[in-house]
Amino acid sequence: MMKLLSAVVLLALASPGDGWADAAWATAAVARLNALLEAPNRERAGSADRLVSEHLAVDEFTAATFGDYLEESLDAYRSLLSSPRFTSLVEHYRSRLARAYQHRLSADLAAQLAAEDLRGLRLDSLEVNGQRGRAQLSALLATHSLGVEADLILADGTWKVAELKIDGRPVSSHYRRRYQSLIDGGHSPPVMEAQLAEREYVVLEDFAATWDGSQPMEWGPWKKKDRLKPVLYRVEGRPSAELGSKPRRYMAARDSSHSVILGKFVHWNPREYPIMTWCWRATALPLGGNEFLDDANDSAAGLYVIFSKNWLGVPKQLKYVWSTTLPEGTVGRRDKIFRPWFFVVESGAANLGKWTFEVVDLEKHHREKLGGRPAKRTIGLGLLTDANSTRSYAEAYYADVRVWTREAFDGGRVVNHCGGLPVSNGAYSGENSR
Repeated sequence: MMKLLSAVVLLALASPGDGWADAAWATAAVARLNALLEAPNRERAGSADRLVSEHLAVDEFTAATFGDYLEESLDAYRSLLSSPRFTSLVEHYRSRLARAYQHRLSADLAAQLAAEDLRGLRLDSLEVNGQRGRAQLSALLATHSLGVEADLILADGTWKVAELKIDGRPVSSHYRRRYQSLIDGGHSPPVMEAQLAEREYVVLEDFAATWDGSQPMEWGPWKKKDRLKPVLYRVEGRPSAELGSKPRRYMAARDSSHSVILGKFVHWNPREYPIMTWCWRATALPLGGNEFLDDANDSAAGLYVIFSKNWLGVPKQLKYVWSTTLPEGTVGRRDKIFRPWFFVVESGAANLGKWTFEVVDLEKHHREKLGGRPAKRTIGLGLLTDANSTRSYAEAYYADVRVWTREAFDGGRVVNHCGGLPVSNGAYSGENSR
């Protein structure tokens, strides 16, 4: 079925600039398609991205394929944000989803144009009514033909394909079935973007999304009691250039007395993506910080992973810290009920001021400290830089949090992605990553 996407996208190729369309125009478009199908594979493949971007109504395809997926996957924010801000959050991800979907369609089209079994296309009828149209075609394969119906829409003076049906089955439904498990599971938009791109990792946070250039769009105080405190976290650096580009932004955290955990809802399957990586840089360590002690329980940097909740509603979570005094590799928790297990992944001042790259095995650590395999859908992440217990000062920066498949880890494809992050003077240098 999907091998016919190329055929009908090309129906709009000959669209005149004034938006006029009739059977003669459609016949010319079909003739152009048939000529392209006889061209060398390289020429056909090179046309795919231009055809999708110029002649497919990607927004209409995205809406038909994903429906209310974004609103449902982001529903946890509905009660926390004003209605305009929730709408802005959804629209932010709608734009990203449409862009990722367009790349997927372009890649599929390139493969379809190189297929050998599509021999040509025959126009059977064309109806146009104002800014909408419908074409009935027959796709000619090596041994048989298939009925093709193309819904057309006039956008910006160009006719574009808004939906396709192959023997009565919508192409958008094909893609929806492909990603149905993510839709049904309410997995977060970055997971869908990774699946569309067929990547081995998900960028859970690159700190590109802000309300005003510095206030993070999806992060807020984790605990209700902290909502009236000053939130001493802000996004700094330069925005990412485009989807998939290297991160240029980071979260800056500075604390002397407030100790506010910043949280974000993000849902992925840690069984599918069990390896977590991130970049962070500490520039001031809380004096005498020791995560075992109540009166010194401060960390220059801390990253929480909230997997699920137990039957009492208590989060099942792990915390990864940059400790002032505890040696790297220390694992423990304070001797109080429901305190999270912590893992020291950086210690002391040896790497102070440097962006460091961390890799942890979430599934392994969950099994060792929380018991069994993690739930198939996480709750979120948390960040904490604090110095209230030691009455001192802590400062750290967080960037580019990712999760990877185990196959990528075992195959040596989990790479250091901290190069190019800003250093303290605002310059960009890969030398500050190890």
